[in-house]
Amino acid sequence: MFDWQEEIRNRVETFARSVGKSLAKQIGFGYDGMVFKTDENTAIKGFKHEQLYRNERDVYARIDEYDMYEVRGCSVPHIYATDNELWCIEMEIVSPPFVLDFAGAYLDFPPDYPDDVMATWRAEKREQYEDDWPWVQEIMSDLASIGVYLADVKPGNITLR
Repeated sequence: MFDWQEEIRNRVETFARSVGKSLAKQIGFGYDGMVFKTDENTAIKGFKHEQLYRNERDVYARIDEYDMYEVRGCSVPHIYATDNELWCIEMEIVSPPFVLDFAGAYLDFPPDYPDDVMATWRAEKREQYEDDWPWVQEIMSDLASIGVYLADVKPGNITLR
């Protein structure tokens, strides 16, 4: 295990104890950090960097403000607890279809990528989602209507089936 993974796991374990939970198993891993299932069927996500944590925390706060826990038939996890020192979030575990992982999202303004980069990105997403790409675009549009602009769009973050 890499040092940063051990460091995240330690923070997640500390956070879990603080909210009265025990970790059951790791259920996710990526650039942003690591996700663990708890003994009470919630998930705790520990972040690699503070800014990723703050992005995700703030996006979930916006989602909560608008009570947008369903987007075009997709569940968005409810947040149960956060910790600004440990960079951890406890959340609901959702089943497909769902939208999650907002650490790479932009709040209140869309990313400012050059047109050619966006064209390549859209072509890649059309290929990944095939006939479901219009559905994904509707999800992205609905979230943008509350100031949440998705950048990390992939089948693991927007799972439709």
